[in-house]
Amino acid sequence: MNSLYHQDMYNFNEPIKSYWEYSKSNIEIKTTEIKNNNTADVAVIGGGYTGLSCALQLSKKFNYKVSVLEAGHYGFGSSGRNGGFLCIGPTKLSIKQLIKKYGIDEIKKYFQNQLDGSNYTMQLIKDLNIDCDVVGNCNLEVAHHPNFVESIKEYAKELNFFGFKTNFFAKEEFDEIGHTGNEQFGAISYEPGCALHPLKFHLGLANACNKNNVNLFSKCEVLKIEKSNNKFNIITNKGNIISNKIVFAVNGFYKDNFYKKFNDRIIPAISNIIVTRSLSDEELKIHNFVTMNPILNARNLLFYYRLLPDKRILFGARGDLSGSKKSSLKMSKWIEKRFRQVFPGWHKINIDFRWSGFTAITRELTPAIGKIENEEIYHSFGYHANGVNTAPWSGKELANLIGSSNSKNINASKVFHGMPRKFPFPFLRLYYLKLAYMYYSLIDK
Repeated sequence: MNSLYHQDMYNFNEPIKSYWEYSKSNIEIKTTEIKNNNTADVAVIGGGYTGLSCALQLSKKFNYKVSVLEAGHYGFGSSGRNGGFLCIGPTKLSIKQLIKKYGIDEIKKYFQNQLDGSNYTMQLIKDLNIDCDVVGNCNLEVAHHPNFVESIKEYAKELNFFGFKTNFFAKEEFDEIGHTGNEQFGAISYEPGCALHPLKFHLGLANACNKNNVNLFSKCEVLKIEKSNNKFNIITNKGNIISNKIVFAVNGFYKDNFYKKFNDRIIPAISNIIVTRSLSDEELKIHNFVTMNPILNARNLLFYYRLLPDKRILFGARGDLSGSKKSSLKMSKWIEKRFRQVFPGWHKINIDFRWSGFTAITRELTPAIGKIENEEIYHSFGYHANGVNTAPWSGKELANLIGSSNSKNINASKVFHGMPRKFPFPFLRLYYLKLAYMYYSLIDK
């Protein structure tokens, strides 16, 4: 089995020591044991937002017999580890780059898809009655240096053109409605957007799948896929499943190990998160942190942070290139140091939780949703750290493609269509990522 990172990142049997696991309210998921002669109309590989949303739609709308195969427990992957930001932008391309590559009409459609994604996540929460601690009513982007004020203003104008409600706040205004600190020189907001408990949302989707006759298999790692008589034999560590169709919904945790056509098409990037102890009202007033809206700063190698309902601060960043426990601890200590530099009044606030997970970067720097030509294999991955918005919607659109059309492409902007190209010399992918980190570190200053 191949993997770019240390095996510690792929220890599917080890519980995740995250704040989300700590605070998930003992929600349990009913799973199924693999027995002899397991069959499915569709086997979904990957039990995150994409896979569960796709499975739910296939079973509920199209009455398909669906099995979901998750290598860890439900919540092991990025859907249970992320920061809980319902925000836009599953791409690393700027709006100008997107328009140049795809044309203005496709980008209008792309942003409409993003609006649809935000609305669909919120609709799922409402329709499925998922209690996942939704807070806030917009997203915020903060200028971490005076030189970035004009760029965030321009970004707000662009988003407004594509249908998002935006506002700009000067530093003094954001001091009052957002927070103070050493890296706050003004901010923009855009709607829709909010923050939520990502694991509770994920487990709510899994419970909905249970209620709609979807078979959920946990700690069921796919080892190999064989094809015979127009059916797929999916070989796992727990047994085999025979399926007519396959949905590949693995994303960042894929190890280039069980189906060659998907190998070498992503760079998994590690994102590390720390969460403080609960702060008192007096401690929060030190930096007047009053907003419950999720916040990104304007860096390319951004910091992302938010105030949690129990008055903890979540703070995250990227940069680890190993993934070992030792390396993750070192990275989280660096993040802790930067957190205290951004918010110096909290230099003695203890950190209670530290964990990491993957985001997935494609060579096109956009998501990849569609169908493998001449095969009943469908895929959706590469959300570039924007899964809460994009993955549930992508899963639904993929299910609609499987269940109601002979088309090879989803009904969405061409930004999302097709398989990404393979990375050249794929064994150098982490070297490419290191160079990108070095470059962005320079321009972010």
